[in-house]
Amino acid sequence: MESTVFNVPTLSCSACSDKIQESVREIKGIGDLSVDLKSQQLKVEYNPSDINPDEIKKHISKMGYEID
Repeated sequence: MESTVFNVPTLSCSACSDKIQESVREIKGIGDLSVDLKSQQLKVEYNPSDINPDEIKKHISKMGYEID
């Protein structure tokens, strides 16, 4: 497993945080993850043989959130 941190500047409430967590957890290859509302960051562990950071970013962007 590898890990990465994404900035999600449009993350503004706990409902958004929950929505992102629930959706990302369903992606094949995702391990542990946490969303920090205060810092507007998403920390994700992932299996690089299943998914890469760009694919995770695309998934979150399709949900309507800005991510970098």
